[in-house]
Amino acid sequence: MDLHPDCLKALKYPAFWEATDNPSLRKFLDFRHLEGDLTNVDTEHYRYICELNTIGDYYPEESEVGQIVLELRGDYKTDKKSRSVKLFWELQAVHTESELVDEKSKLQWKQGMLEFEKKGLDHLEKTSSIVQRKQISSYISCERSETHTNTDKVYGKDDICTPEQTIKQGDFEGNKNLCYEILPRNIEKKPLPNPFLANQQGKKRDLETEDDVEEFDADLTVVGGASSEWIVNGIRIRERLTAYQSKILPRTRPEYYDVLFFNSHTNGFLQTLDESIVTQMLCDISDKETENIVESKIKLSLDRFIDRDIKKTKEKLKQVKEEDTDSFEYIFALNFVRHMVKLMDDINLFLDPMSEGTYINSVLSPILDGFFVKNKRYWRISYGETCLKANAKDRNSQKDDYERRSTGKKIDTIIILREENEEFSVIEVSGPPMKNDWSHFNGDRLKIAKMLKTIMNRFAELNPDSNITSVKLYGLQAYLNEITIYEFRLKFAEIYSMRPILKFPLPKTWTEMARSDKTIMGFLKYELLLNESAKSIQNFLWNVGGEDESCERMTTRMIHTPAAKHTKTGTKKSRVV
Repeated sequence: MDLHPDCLKALKYPAFWEATDNPSLRKFLDFRHLEGDLTNVDTEHYRYICELNTIGDYYPEESEVGQIVLELRGDYKTDKKSRSVKLFWELQAVHTESELVDEKSKLQWKQGMLEFEKKGLDHLEKTSSIVQRKQISSYISCERSETHTNTDKVYGKDDICTPEQTIKQGDFEGNKNLCYEILPRNIEKKPLPNPFLANQQGKKRDLETEDDVEEFDADLTVVGGASSEWIVNGIRIRERLTAYQSKILPRTRPEYYDVLFFNSHTNGFLQTLDESIVTQMLCDISDKETENIVESKIKLSLDRFIDRDIKKTKEKLKQVKEEDTDSFEYIFALNFVRHMVKLMDDINLFLDPMSEGTYINSVLSPILDGFFVKNKRYWRISYGETCLKANAKDRNSQKDDYERRSTGKKIDTIIILREENEEFSVIEVSGPPMKNDWSHFNGDRLKIAKMLKTIMNRFAELNPDSNITSVKLYGLQAYLNEITIYEFRLKFAEIYSMRPILKFPLPKTWTEMARSDKTIMGFLKYELLLNESAKSIQNFLWNVGGEDESCERMTTRMIHTPAAKHTKTGTKKSRVV
């Protein structure tokens, strides 16, 4: 609706009225549900009526908007009794009950585990006490035996009050494990490991909560190599960033890790620079995009087999044969539409509460799997809370395979170069698709930056004589059914850059499928970027040395960071790669 600015200011939910052409009670409830703070039936219905009354105060009944308000007021009584509104509240009741059951189950499970752990610890303590008593007893017996032997040499056998015994060879061999040298001299009661607690070195986080304290290798920065100093309009960006970092800087800021994040709402370090300088910096790290010639073809293809009626679309899809074309883009688009039909037909899964794990497995992974029809010989993908192999702390530690799999913060999805066995792209899903959680989004975005920096540092370690400015890495983030693609580079000395280069929505209703070409082209663009990234990495690993042989080898050091990052002695950690 096109409302007067004063009217919008008076409304409590102006975003709904601005974005909705044909408002209704059900659409208002869907909007409130997506906001994440939906309450109960009476409260939400009352809010809807209050919004209508507020609009009515600004427009007379004879006006166009006034007529719409009158009509909506008249429809309210029938709308709140309609099947769609009743179904909406029934689903909310089921969801609420399910959450209560889940919480109760989690509480019971925790109580059971605590009881189980307590019994296990009691059993271990009793067992260890018995073992230690036997060790002490054996030790004392051996000490007495030694004392008797030494006394023989001083006083002679006649002075010994114990009867003489003949020691046979078999007796010696049977008791040689009690030899004095191998018995404990100091036995202390130490805390024993608890075998009833799995994954003691690092507990796996809940899928719905992010407590990201894992630093990966984000506290190390690459120095040396072929990177040049970043100077814009006479300003040395590295010096400015170092001065900015000397202030108290929270670990939740990308600048803490020598990363500059370019977004539409410039803040942090970039906010301290002139707008023209930031614009030039963005140009410095951006490459000219190649023209996409398949977009129009994809749109024409979609128009042929996507119908307003989902049932008719299903019939058209049955008549389409993949063998009729060898175009990867066409096959991907076809499979995407089939996947959306499967998710939305009969009961639309997007409109039901969905966990983060379900979203990854049921929605996102089937789409990404389409990439590997084309690239399965070169890439492989790891879904579901996996660890980053490039993390030097994990890579250099002495852990077995089980410990390596079970420790550290987890990543939703990692894409790996098959032949090189190196990660080169990461994917994070920031909570359930219907849960508005901005802090989760920001935390995952920083996590992506730290993971990509860790991967970039890994490549610098693998080939310290090559030119890392040519390497491009990409990360994907899904939040509220919107996909964002980030590009990560180390184009200038000691400054990493990350910028969002692509955003596109994922349709959640069949009506939105009319614009699905934007989504399909977004995923195809991501696949193209991954191909370019893989080639840049392979070229980087293949080449030894650059055109300028005087360039120093790359190393990673902890540099230009707040005092909190220094070691106890005041020196900075460094590691030559």
